[in-house]
Amino acid sequence: MSRGHGTEDKVDGAEDGRAGEEPGLSLGGLAQDSLWPGKVWDRRAWDRGSLTRLGVVFVVLTVCSWLGIALSRQSGGVATIWLSNGILFGLVITQPREQWLAYFVAGLVADTAADALWGDGFWLPLGVSLANSVEVVTSCLVLTRLFGHPFNLSRRRPLLGFLGVSVVCAAALTSALGASWTLLWVNAGPWLQLFRTWYLGDMLGMALMAPLTFMLQREDFFSILHPERLANTLLLLVVPAAATLLVFSHNGDPLIFFLFPALMLIVFRLGFPGTVVTIFVVALVSIGMTVKGHGPLMLIRGDHVLLHRIVVDQIFLAVAIFTLFPVAALLEERAALQLCLEASEARYRSLASLDELTGLANRRAFNQRLGQEMENEQELALLLIDADLFKRYNDHFGHVMGDECLQALAEVISGAATVPDAFVSRFGGEEFAVILPRTGLQQARMVAEQIRAAVMEMGLPHPATQSGFQTVSIGVAAFGAEGRGVVADLVGRADMALYRAKDSGRNRVVAE
Repeated sequence: MSRGHGTEDKVDGAEDGRAGEEPGLSLGGLAQDSLWPGKVWDRRAWDRGSLTRLGVVFVVLTVCSWLGIALSRQSGGVATIWLSNGILFGLVITQPREQWLAYFVAGLVADTAADALWGDGFWLPLGVSLANSVEVVTSCLVLTRLFGHPFNLSRRRPLLGFLGVSVVCAAALTSALGASWTLLWVNAGPWLQLFRTWYLGDMLGMALMAPLTFMLQREDFFSILHPERLANTLLLLVVPAAATLLVFSHNGDPLIFFLFPALMLIVFRLGFPGTVVTIFVVALVSIGMTVKGHGPLMLIRGDHVLLHRIVVDQIFLAVAIFTLFPVAALLEERAALQLCLEASEARYRSLASLDELTGLANRRAFNQRLGQEMENEQELALLLIDADLFKRYNDHFGHVMGDECLQALAEVISGAATVPDAFVSRFGGEEFAVILPRTGLQQARMVAEQIRAAVMEMGLPHPATQSGFQTVSIGVAAFGAEGRGVVADLVGRADMALYRAKDSGRNRVVAE
């Protein structure tokens, strides 16, 4: 039995989806390029996993279409929610565009087959299925044209576009086509009434199932079910579920508004994924309880009372979706922006403390670290290292080779400073500094000799030095655990030792 015909009314669900295309590509171009039949069966577009996925999707869509018809029979001919369109849309927008046509065909065949199983012949189900296909195809093409591919349904602007294009407009187009085609074959009542019930069910199904299908394919969706968060997630989800059961088990008063505090709790604590799941659960419970004759909507009296009650419930769910989904998406965007800002701040803080050429800590970071170490009551040593005759090296080889020399020195010094927590920095120009916490003068001199020898072993040619290779001079100074002075004293003593090393012929270590 096709959705909502053969009885006084029909309501079906809505679809949701995400597709994509580069902005600026015309719809005609998208249809020719992305949906061209010649690409559908291209071996490069399909592997075993893709074909298996398509087969599973076909089975799921057939079952969901059959279930939608079964639900309409249980609710007096009113298709309360149509699941398959939203599921198909949510799946299609995550697939390569060259596979779209195959998914559209699978949805059409699945919908037709499910309808035919109820004994409705062939032409009526085929027409209704084609109408459903119009909704999915239109949504995919228009939304990817407007927002690009891949289509991110969890972002505010694409989500609002989806609600407007798919849930409001495309569902209305499908409902108009489906209602018109149905009345050609059966007497299902006035066209406007058939359109209304079809539209509300289709809209609801699209608005619920497309985001849910999309979210289930995102890796971060299952983060709310991580073992460390699972207990908290389940506890939060129990709140709206219990509130819905409480509200819809009480027939005496219209208490639907009690649900919104519970829903807002989910929006702010579980974000967009939790909101999608919660609205889906609320929809199943509220519609099921209403069809069974329970809840505040039992206060509605009059003709076609079941249809009236279901329509009110659908409107309530639509208001909740159009209110909560954008808020949840906005909060997710703000959370992502906050993380981005924090990462950028950390990156720029790091860059502010690094020397761009060598990758070592810069003079600012050196001053900070030395000040911190001076506050500790422990031994502290400082090495000041100067690249011997570096100006002549630059004059002979050029500044590009000079930069490469400094980079090589930075690497060698870092590797040879083996004391735990040694802090290596570029002091300025061709000078480097090494802070050695918890290190006395003798040990610091040994480290300095290791650095000097390692630079010599590097064998970097330098025609102006006595050895013919690039060498370094190193000044060493240290403070004991007691009787230490100020930062300037330690730096000044190391600087004096460095000048003595240079005056003594360079390529040597002098301790002050």
